[in-house]
Amino acid sequence: MIAIASAGCFYTDPINQRPSVGIEQLTVSQVFRGQLVNLTGSADDPNGDEVDLQWHGFACSDATAQPDGTRPGCDQAPVASSDTKQFSFDVPDYRQDGVTPVGAMFVTLDGTDSGGAAAKPGQTLVIPVGDAPPTLALAVEPRPSYVEGIPVSIYAKVGDPDDGASNVAVAWTAFSPTGSESLMTDQTEPVGSDLQLATTLLPDQYGVWTVQAVATDPSGVSTTQSIDVVAAADAPPCLTTWSPIAPPPGESLPISMATLFEVLVVTDDLDPYPAVTGNSYLGTTTFSWSLMPPGGTTHEPISATGAGVALDPASYQPGDIVELRVEIHDRDPDHTITCDDSDPTCSIGGNSCIQRLTWRVEMQ
Repeated sequence: MIAIASAGCFYTDPINQRPSVGIEQLTVSQVFRGQLVNLTGSADDPNGDEVDLQWHGFACSDATAQPDGTRPGCDQAPVASSDTKQFSFDVPDYRQDGVTPVGAMFVTLDGTDSGGAAAKPGQTLVIPVGDAPPTLALAVEPRPSYVEGIPVSIYAKVGDPDDGASNVAVAWTAFSPTGSESLMTDQTEPVGSDLQLATTLLPDQYGVWTVQAVATDPSGVSTTQSIDVVAAADAPPCLTTWSPIAPPPGESLPISMATLFEVLVVTDDLDPYPAVTGNSYLGTTTFSWSLMPPGGTTHEPISATGAGVALDPASYQPGDIVELRVEIHDRDPDHTITCDDSDPTCSIGGNSCIQRLTWRVEMQ
């Protein structure tokens, strides 16, 4: 509008200039489906007017613009909108058809000042969206050691933040000291939003075995993890704890009342004592007891087969000395005790692991 002042001077109303807007992406790392994206908008108005912002975020398989400006790879309706300075949204896993994976987000920011002038052009941002790789963690069934020829379970916890654990395929490979072989998944159970898978390794050679799992999602993105299992020969069982304490060689343990002599703990790869329940491959120790009576020269087998034997002084004369002996055995027939009968202890391996224990007991 043109106005005429009384002094004859001309003036015009100030022209309302358009504002400008800008986008800053606060999420600077690789963006995956299902991930939170944070954006902030800025606005500048030459007239100093307040600027209202309007955000829209569209899910796309491909956000490439065509010559006419359309983006056919994007949904028509936004998945998120906002009129605040900050714009946050979760990237959906799929486009609005529920089938097509999201490969990009197309974001628009428009601004209009208090005088009605709109920013021209508005700002746009294309955010590439990746397919998050599966998560994978391996564990081996805990044992004191792993024995050649005895199956062992390997476990894998599998997840996928955007495809879901149930859509992940897992391939197992066992690398032996001399070659490789495929393994099959023989157990699957849900663990929250993840899955626990298991496979069985049968190490038929001594040495280091490497079990590798490759988890692959429907888009072909994969994660690989490996775990080692050292297969060894079955070691002899070891007497670990017993009661009462055996006296030093040449000395006697006096007892004046019925006393239980027992083995409390045997350590062994496959046949420990006490027995371990819930594992079909593990057994338990076999006990052989013998007794050298007063004045005797050899140990005579007794019928006890458990982990303990009781001696009662009432069955003897005061001052009688007997030797009570226990020997332990596992499933390996090669673990035969060959020490002389006069030896109170015996170690098949010639080390601190013993398979024979003798109590020299004096009756009182």
